[in-house]
Amino acid sequence: MKELVPDHQGLVLVMLFVVGNTLVFALGGVAGPDIWLAFLLATVLAIPMILLMARVRSLMGGASLACGLEQLLGKWPSRALAFAYAGYAWRLACYVVSDVTNFIQAVALPTTPQVVTATLFALLMLWAAKEGVEVLARFAAIMSKVVFNVLFVTFLMLLSQVELGEFQPVMYNGVKPVWLGAFQLLEFPFLEVVVLFWVFDCFRSKKSPYRVFLPGFVAASLILLVMASTSLAVVGAERYAQFYFPVWAAVARINISTFLTRLEAIIGVTFAIGSFVKMAACLLAASRSLAYSFGFADYRFLVTPLALGVIPGSQWFISTLLDVELSVIKTYPTSATFFQAVLPVLIWIWVEWRARKLGRGKSSPTQAGGQ
Repeated sequence: MKELVPDHQGLVLVMLFVVGNTLVFALGGVAGPDIWLAFLLATVLAIPMILLMARVRSLMGGASLACGLEQLLGKWPSRALAFAYAGYAWRLACYVVSDVTNFIQAVALPTTPQVVTATLFALLMLWAAKEGVEVLARFAAIMSKVVFNVLFVTFLMLLSQVELGEFQPVMYNGVKPVWLGAFQLLEFPFLEVVVLFWVFDCFRSKKSPYRVFLPGFVAASLILLVMASTSLAVVGAERYAQFYFPVWAAVARINISTFLTRLEAIIGVTFAIGSFVKMAACLLAASRSLAYSFGFADYRFLVTPLALGVIPGSQWFISTLLDVELSVIKTYPTSATFFQAVLPVLIWIWVEWRARKLGRGKSSPTQAGGQ
């Protein structure tokens, strides 16, 4: 049975996935006062990859993910590819759970073992993944109103604390920090959206992948740009790079008539909601990909063991808050780049050749626009 997600719900799912567990971290901190340039550069560099992934999905027409991959790549290559991405998506789920548990322990529950909160989130994402992408997209559409309204109100309240002088002089340290910040943002979180390629089963039309992936990604990148730049302008460029959670520190400074204070908890709530959507999507992608790679018709029986495996996995990959910080601000190993950039480009090249051989590459201007 195909799982069909309306375009507007899919767009919101992409937005929450990108914002996800990234909101509170020092994104692009290496760029310093030029953080806004790093965000813009990373967005421009990421858009071709987003269009590339949308192009591959559009070439599948109305076919499901499994059928489309087999037609364009062949049976065994597509299954080997699915198996590889199942491992990548599961590892990413472990990273997200570790980010959340370390954040909660650092700011709210210092004496609570991380395994307790990891188990709670594992059970929640287990339920969400078993319900499928349709339910997850509807949940994202509902909760996005809470998340984005809270962020908008928070942004307005932070304006009184902003010091625009923190962004000057522009490019004082040269172009290198901007490029480093952009590459950090590409690896976390921009190109992690490749996981969603394996989440959506099918789309309403050939234009739907473009309507879902591109606007959702651009909107999410702008939200992160605004929140990161505002936080830097409040806490300062040097402290922004030093804090584990600069957005949290910036919101803690809100003090309106000694009445509205200590509002950083609302950022924690939005962080938890976004992280839940992202970890559930990662688990869903891992389960769906693994089931397809082994030839199973249904993926739901794999959700429980994979979700339970995330609990120890979140402790194995990242065990301390310092490891969380390094995973955010330090360039990922080549394995992440391989899954986020190299493999998608190779898949696109092969699919384009295969589609033209099958006579699909000439049919619509939408397809041509994705090249």
